[in-house]
Amino acid sequence: MSFFGLNLIGSAVDAFQQAANTTSDNIANVNTPGASRQIVNLTEASPIVGSPGYSTWTGPGTKGDGVLVDSITRIHQDSYDGLFRGASSAQSYFGVQQQQLAAVQSSFAEPTNGINKAFTDLQTAISQLASNPGGTSERQGVIAASQAFVTALNRVGTAIQTSQATVAQQAGGVVDQANALIDKIAALNGQIRASKAVGDNPNTYMDQRDLYVDQLSKLLATQTSVQANGSTLVTVGGRALVNDTQAYHLAKPVVGTDASGNATLVIGFQGDPNPSNPAPVQLGSGELAGYVDLYNKNLTPYGRKLDAFANAAATEIDRITTAGYDQNGNAGIALLQPVVASQAITAANIQVGITDPAQIPAALASTAAGSLTVGINAANNVVNTASAVLGNATFAHPGAAGPTTGTLTVLVDGVPQAFAYDFSAGGNAATVDAFVANFNNAQLGVSAKFDNVSQKIVFARDPNNTGPAHRALQGANATSPSFTISDSNAAAGGTQGTPSSSLLEILGANAIGGVAQDGTNAFGAGDNGAANALLKLFAKSVGAPALQTTSPTAIAAPGSVTVLPPAGNLAAFAQIDVGQVLTIGAGTANQENVVVTAVNRTTGSITFTAAQTHAANFALATAANATLGAFYGGVVGQLGLDTQTATTGSTAQTKLASNIDKVRQGIDGINLDEETQNLIRYQNSYQAAARTMNVLDTLLQTAIGLIK
Repeated sequence: MSFFGLNLIGSAVDAFQQAANTTSDNIANVNTPGASRQIVNLTEASPIVGSPGYSTWTGPGTKGDGVLVDSITRIHQDSYDGLFRGASSAQSYFGVQQQQLAAVQSSFAEPTNGINKAFTDLQTAISQLASNPGGTSERQGVIAASQAFVTALNRVGTAIQTSQATVAQQAGGVVDQANALIDKIAALNGQIRASKAVGDNPNTYMDQRDLYVDQLSKLLATQTSVQANGSTLVTVGGRALVNDTQAYHLAKPVVGTDASGNATLVIGFQGDPNPSNPAPVQLGSGELAGYVDLYNKNLTPYGRKLDAFANAAATEIDRITTAGYDQNGNAGIALLQPVVASQAITAANIQVGITDPAQIPAALASTAAGSLTVGINAANNVVNTASAVLGNATFAHPGAAGPTTGTLTVLVDGVPQAFAYDFSAGGNAATVDAFVANFNNAQLGVSAKFDNVSQKIVFARDPNNTGPAHRALQGANATSPSFTISDSNAAAGGTQGTPSSSLLEILGANAIGGVAQDGTNAFGAGDNGAANALLKLFAKSVGAPALQTTSPTAIAAPGSVTVLPPAGNLAAFAQIDVGQVLTIGAGTANQENVVVTAVNRTTGSITFTAAQTHAANFALATAANATLGAFYGGVVGQLGLDTQTATTGSTAQTKLASNIDKVRQGIDGINLDEETQNLIRYQNSYQAAARTMNVLDTLLQTAIGLIK
């Protein structure tokens, strides 16, 4: 029995030693990332059973043979791993977005020192010019404010481009981290599989592998599946990253193109047959997806919208400055010009084109400054502009009872447009007021008004009163400051007669018929028409970017249609994006607004759904649906909303990941107090077994001594 007792106690000593060692290992790894708690599973050894006819025990039952270590179990809940990795991946995604968007928001410097302030200062400078169009300091102020506006555009445009380059570079660093983790997971798969094959418990290897998968999930949204041989299949977007010991590496980020030809940051796999534009990996979330989405869904749209704002601002401002006259009576030039003349104006490709204050176009051609118009009134009568012009005795040239209809042809920007008039009762020119209102509503690039002091009709160049039909007809023609009005019922520059069938004659303006109104005969040095027109522009809805072109493609039937740009102008639609609202067929009965549903940068085409038919060479223009200030405010507002969303998402996902990890650690983690208690318990058990062994050894030695 002594020998049997020694064997029984020996198993106890060995079991408690293994239990104490396992507990000591737990304590040693209490602060080791990824370490899971391990426990020793003790079990009774198989009892000694007597043979038939020979009992090994004098009492009832079987004789116990001590304790054995059945296994060492790794306490780990895989279900919490998936939850934690999902939250951790989202946390990293929003963290990247928050950090980068906050930096972009800072570069905009709104509202104190950004584009909006520079744009407001430009309006203030133009307002001061309108108050004193001849002042040198006011003209210099417009140049300085324009330069500050351009500088702000350049700064923010460059900041966005720099952010894109930084994001692409940082995404490349994350790819390197991911590939290193993929290699480690694949190597551990091999070690775990080999360990399981010989019956071992590869608990430490499994801890390390799960830790690496945790770290990988912060970089991209991984999915895992434990295979029968103990290895883990790791995938992203349905494609394998690790399959057993095989590792599949991600390729460095490249700026490729999407299906529409838009530039986009792409991350594919190494070995893709098209490395310059690989099939994109569906990253889901994580740091890498945060960088890719930031580049494609935030920075690129911000840059394109900022370019659209710069393009629209320059185009609309220049339409007015080139329609005016400078201080020397010369035709105005563009205030804002491209740095590279062959390219469209963008935030980075814009500069001030005027450096001489005398060249600031503050004036517009107007008949008020010349002597070609005379008073409408007869003798000293005061004209009632609301009374009929037909046979009106208070008019110097009352309308004749004969033909009362005719056409005014207005030539502006090389575009002749017709205004059909009728001064009979109920006609669109039956009164002076009716004529002024209807003429101005035609948006022909020239406005009319009645001057109560001089009792004269005044025609003035008005670039703000240029409708979509005019722009469609203008096409690529340069904006011009002069205008000509001709009356179909009067010879050019004819003398007045009584009574009259010429509307220009009735209005006392027959002398301007067919005569170009420009700086030589209709311009006053103190005129502030162009400055006032610029002020009105800031409150006017415009299209951004300022597309104004035609398409050779006819639309034969309503429905979805893809149209090509004009021949030789592949870049005509280059600044148009999906979702852009366009006005097509301007000036025709079928004029309508459409929404762009697709673009193709390779062919230069755009796609939209039309409700009307349109003949070939129909006009296309961006719909005027927002003021310049409102459009830019939308860009800043979207940036603020995106930044807030990222901040909120980061806060929420950080808290969620932390809470899940606490629950996970409560199950898997090592509790120092609990392990210390276990160690004391196993040490006491070990000491008790050791003392028992000492007693048995003493008894055995005594028994052996007695035999001698």
